[in-house]
Amino acid sequence: MNDRSNGKSQLIAPGIYMNKNSKRCLTCPFLLAVLLMAWTTAGAGGVQVYPALPDRQYGSDLYEVTVTQAGKSLPSYVYKSVREGGNSKDFGTDANHWTSFSFSGTVTVQVKMTDGSPVKTAIIRPIAKGIRAEVSCQTVSFTLNAPANVYVELDGKPREPLFVFANPIEADIPTKTTAKVIYFGPGVTDLGQEPLKIPNGQTVYLAGGAYVKGRLQAAETTGNQGVTVRGRGILSGIGIAGNRGSFRQFMIGATTKAPDLHVEGIVITDGPGVGLLAYRRLVAENVKLLAWIPQTDGISGGKNSRVQNCFLKVDDDALHFHKSGTTLIDNVVWKQNFGSVLQMGWNETQSVDGELCDGLDIIGDDRGKLSYKREYSNSNVVALIDIHNRAAYKDVVIQNVRHEKKSFQLFGVRTMLAMEDKHHAKYRDGRGSVDGMVLRNIAAAEEPVNPSVFDGNGSEPGSIANVTFENLRIAGTLVTDENAAAHVVQHGKTSGFRFITSKP
Repeated sequence: MNDRSNGKSQLIAPGIYMNKNSKRCLTCPFLLAVLLMAWTTAGAGGVQVYPALPDRQYGSDLYEVTVTQAGKSLPSYVYKSVREGGNSKDFGTDANHWTSFSFSGTVTVQVKMTDGSPVKTAIIRPIAKGIRAEVSCQTVSFTLNAPANVYVELDGKPREPLFVFANPIEADIPTKTTAKVIYFGPGVTDLGQEPLKIPNGQTVYLAGGAYVKGRLQAAETTGNQGVTVRGRGILSGIGIAGNRGSFRQFMIGATTKAPDLHVEGIVITDGPGVGLLAYRRLVAENVKLLAWIPQTDGISGGKNSRVQNCFLKVDDDALHFHKSGTTLIDNVVWKQNFGSVLQMGWNETQSVDGELCDGLDIIGDDRGKLSYKREYSNSNVVALIDIHNRAAYKDVVIQNVRHEKKSFQLFGVRTMLAMEDKHHAKYRDGRGSVDGMVLRNIAAAEEPVNPSVFDGNGSEPGSIANVTFENLRIAGTLVTDENAAAHVVQHGKTSGFRFITSKP
């Protein structure tokens, strides 16, 4: 049993929540039994869908999704999150819609428009996955042969995107009585305003169909057994008050005195600040992050962190890439208005060595809709801005990156803030350097609004050296030494830039 009511709701059993004041169940027991039966029996056939929320809470009014395997079709509940505040509506979307299920083998996914509007074309992104959509009137169908997090892009619906999170089947699923597990079953639970503290060595499990409103934090400790958050449920920041847009308003966080953090499988939506923030090692696998407002950074971990198969649509720096040993593998990002996709550093004071980003699909770029010219921008695919304290970035590899839209700027690397940047003048130092960076198999579908800039404008050493571009392709053009000046601008102390081609 788990009682985290904070005066609002009490978890009695998986999926049953009792209001502390009225003692009224928020889910009918009979309906719950039916839902749980469908949930468990579906998994035996290689497909696992999850219970709908009571009274279709947070449910989509635009999409219905059905998953079919071996002639058996199951409905997969579609959620909706409506934009609240944030930037001008010239950027981003008005709502996010998503569904989540788990499977093994092969499944067919069918998307139906409930408003009756016809669909003329559909693209399944990332395009690199090679998933072909079939369109018929109000429905779109496609087949998945492996787990994937995809965007079903429909003509006429760019402000109402649908994301399909097709997960692998879970292993070692705990129950509400499993030792060292804080269990949240299907239904809505409100943790209140303050983060739920997770003791060292504990696991928080969000079952499929669980919608937990609140935040989680690894408790400080002298040991390091690690803290885990996993499952197929949802962690939502809806209703969290305070300084929205603050970097400290994380959804799941771990301080310097907290243990390592492992997060797997869940959806995090409507956060007031950064999604995952850990100062020690973070492992994030198959995590889905959806957020609207500025400073909703995505994932930030300490040294030797690993982020793999994650999906991010946040409105600031998506993936922090400025700690030694960090690896980012096969992630998907929809870049909104602010920040960069890979934030390599912002006023960094420590040296960085041996980072790897291998596999990155950028399926949306809202800033790319703008047309004005700006050589120094914070809205890049890869950004490194202002290195202090003689810190050095060495042996950084970024490879197999595919940008499917139009970007504002691909690369923006400068050892010191631009002089015209008056707002952040107090940070201007620039005594760090870059020595050794490989950018391999980078493909941008369209010409960026602005060319890339590498500016070794800092104090001693303040230089950028030994940067190799291997198979950089922009709008179908392979960038070579002969045409590089049109795509990559060098200022200040830069040396050892090479543009080479090889077999992909």
